Amino acid sequence: MTDEPAPPSPDDPFGGLPPELRQMLEALGGSQMFQQLGAMVRGSAGTGPVNWDLAGQVARQLAAPGDRAPTEDERDRAEEAHRLAEHWLDEGSLPAPPDAGLLIVASRQDWVAAALDGLAPMVEPVAEASTNAMAELAASQMDELGLGDVLGQLGGGADIRAMMTPMGAMLTGTHAGQVIGQLARQLVGQYELGVPTAPRSQAFHIAVNVTDAFEGYDLDLREVAIVLALHEGAHRRLYHAVPWLTGHVHGLVWQFAEATEVDPDELMRMSQDLMIGVDPEDPESLEQAISKAGEFRLEPTQVQQRILQRVQGVVTLVQAWARSEVQRAAEPRLGASLGRIEEVLRRRRASHGDGEQLLAQLLGLDLKPDDETVGDRFVEVVEAAAGPDALREALAHPENLPDATELADPQRWLSRIRGEGDEADGAVPADLSSLLDAGDAPTELSAEERRRDREGD
Repeated sequence: MTDEPAPPSPDDPFGGLPPELRQMLEALGGSQMFQQLGAMVRGSAGTGPVNWDLAGQVARQLAAPGDRAPTEDERDRAEEAHRLAEHWLDEGSLPAPPDAGLLIVASRQDWVAAALDGLAPMVEPVAEASTNAMAELAASQMDELGLGDVLGQLGGGADIRAMMTPMGAMLTGTHAGQVIGQLARQLVGQYELGVPTAPRSQAFHIAVNVTDAFEGYDLDLREVAIVLALHEGAHRRLYHAVPWLTGHVHGLVWQFAEATEVDPDELMRMSQDLMIGVDPEDPESLEQAISKAGEFRLEPTQVQQRILQRVQGVVTLVQAWARSEVQRAAEPRLGASLGRIEEVLRRRRASHGDGEQLLAQLLGLDLKPDDETVGDRFVEVVEAAAGPDALREALAHPENLPDATELADPQRWLSRIRGEGDEADGAVPADLSSLLDAGDAPTELSAEERRRDREGD
């Protein structure tokens, strides 16, 4: 008579399973992992695709070394620069925002608090897609092996898909926290990435990072503050005055996330490594989890590459137009100093800081265009053809945005906007009123709104 396996018990939860399955479960971390997951499921209802509490903890921990509050001199310089910049930009061609905006002379921790909300619409769609892929993979594999019920019992009755949600939220929360913490050590303002990282009406001046970035260049700190305020103000005007632009970027990220294809083996390995033995209250354990999460990367598919080009196209256009307006406003007033300050900023844009690299890993997309001179040339050609105000037509409606081909060949965009019949003369109509008075563009749904609509269907 064949001995039957012993039934499960608290001391041996895998009792009763065939030896092969027992070995596999023990290799996955044993009952401890599934009990952890069950506890997380029961205690994390409504967490969503990202554990933002954990992200905030990680970000604040990474941003803390060397952080400090702005000095009185730094605050005074930034506030004076903000007033001057807004006055100078009023004379340019940028669209007028609905209000004067708010300057925040910040520590790194101040920016972290804002960025946890500001970057959520970009992070959550990709996190949700990754977690869903992981959950479906786990469920299908467990069902094939007949382990769904067993693992549910080990996890306290939780469905395997539900058990994957807090695991994915923890993975992405740790990674997002690492991104935000490193960016907090790097950025000098909220718009340096070319997209809003905080409420779009706000301009940030991260004082400690400004000092670190421009130390040793023998530059007038007052002039540095003015140029930075001009860049923040120019970007704020574009994103704040064009109500659909931020939603359009978030919508593209949502489309990018919908096309996500996750390497299941890599994702499961990373999730397993992150979960086992991690205690958020233990700094050493948390540091190990941060390091592991930073190794994970989503590689864009061909479909995502096309969406990536559209995202980079928006960033390219906005940054190039902002640089053009900064140049126009500051050159007559700052002279040669402007060139030296802009050279420091150009070098910063040419390099990918740790935060930017981690953001690209987290999202699977790189916001930074490969060649920013493409955008500069587009702005130059369009302004030469029809004056600075003609650029407003690019942001009159999402369909007016230039694609990658049109950015590289501005005449193609000019021809499309003015209509095929005018291709021969190479210029837009002399009367721009019909172009610039396009009315309110439709407000695009955010990623969260799209997700709610999809769930409702």
